[in-house]
This record gives sequence, structure tokens and C-alpha cells, in this order.
Amino acid sequence: MGRERADVLAVYEGYLRCCNEHRVGDLGEFVAEDVSGSGPVDGLAAYVDGVREVITGFPDYHWDLQQVLVDGDTVAARLVGRGTHTGVFAGIAPTGRRLSTQELVVYRIVGRRIVNCWGDLHPVVRDALSR
Repeated sequence: MGRERADVLAVYEGYLRCCNEHRVGDLGEFVAEDVSGSGPVDGLAAYVDGVREVITGFPDYHWDLQQVLVDGDTVAARLVGRGTHTGVFAGIAPTGRRLSTQELVVYRIVGRRIVNCWGDLHPVVRDALSR
């Protein structure tokens, strides 16, 4: 594995560990202040709010990495997320349902920070809850 690939992968793995430990206050270590991507609003604060919304709605939420591909500064990750809906998520009252969802996310990492993130978690979870 090349040094650049190892560095990019280390950033992603640290970020995923931070998310799984629900340390939203530490996400700035891995995510750039001006991050942009799949959310309706860009920036670190909005990004943190999005992660916080997931763990508020699903306090036991955990992302399991199934597959990861690294190409230069780009990471593509296939994840399975699991959690129990015991809090409000996207305006949906707690259902007590345990969900398992598959998510595909593409990140671009520059200078040891995620600068772009394109994913589908929020729509996938909202869809699963509406069934």
C-alpha cells in the first residue's frame, strides 16, 4: 500500500471511529470547516448536526465498514448501519424499531480532512422508517 493511500485510509478510519464513538465534538479533527456534499447546507456545523441527528434518533447507532476503495484522495465506502429508533429523527417520532441500512458514501480527503462527502444515509433511514 502506498504512503498516500495509507494516509487517506488512516484519516477515514479515524473519522469512522469518531462517529461510532459518537464523539461529534471531535469531528473537526477529520472534517474540514468548509466541507460540502450531500447535505442541504454545507460546512462543518451542518455536518456535525447531521451526525448528531442520527445518534439522537438512534443512540446505539453503529456504522460497520463492509468495503472501502481508495483512489488518490477519494474514498468510497460501503457501510451497514444499525440502530434502534428511540429518539426523534428527521421529525419522525421514536418507533422503537431496530433498523439495519446499507449506505454508500464517497469522500474526498485533502490535507488530512474530509472536504467533500456525498452519501445517502438520511434518505435511506427516512425511507426505512416509513415502511
